[in-house]
Amino acid sequence: MADEERGDRAYLQPPYRIPPRDRDEILAGLNLDLMWEYAAMIQYIQHASMLTGPEYVAVIEEELQHAQDEHEHSVILTDLIQYLGGIPTVQVAERATSLENATMIAQDLQAEYEAIGRYLTRIQQLEAVGLYDSAQKIRNIVVVEQNHAIDLEKALGIRRAGQP
Repeated sequence: MADEERGDRAYLQPPYRIPPRDRDEILAGLNLDLMWEYAAMIQYIQHASMLTGPEYVAVIEEELQHAQDEHEHSVILTDLIQYLGGIPTVQVAERATSLENATMIAQDLQAEYEAIGRYLTRIQQLEAVGLYDSAQKIRNIVVVEQNHAIDLEKALGIRRAGQP
């Protein structure tokens, strides 16, 4: 199409092209992340309802807040997936359950560690194709996930940064 035929639409072309293989890999990863965010939200809600004992009142409130955060992450991920031309999944990853308070919190902590690892990979993938804005959105999620991990570590009495 000649420039005069395109008119004002010529400026609508993105300044970069994502190779299809990279795009597909990123979309698969983002959909995997989305499945785990759905699972984390459900798991946090279930664990908050199952934790018992006065020493867990504050943890219950944190778990419910974490569930809300995971919902927000799901919305961010669905927007990114759609932006890249994908279809957000409705599949949910496996949830962990227990009847033991400490085990439930440890399950949530492990899920946070795994999420952080997945998201660090996603940041690298997005930056490799020049999607720095999308990588920043994932970075923002990582900050929240790291704060969740810190909350859960404290609830379990785990100390970090070289402390005994």
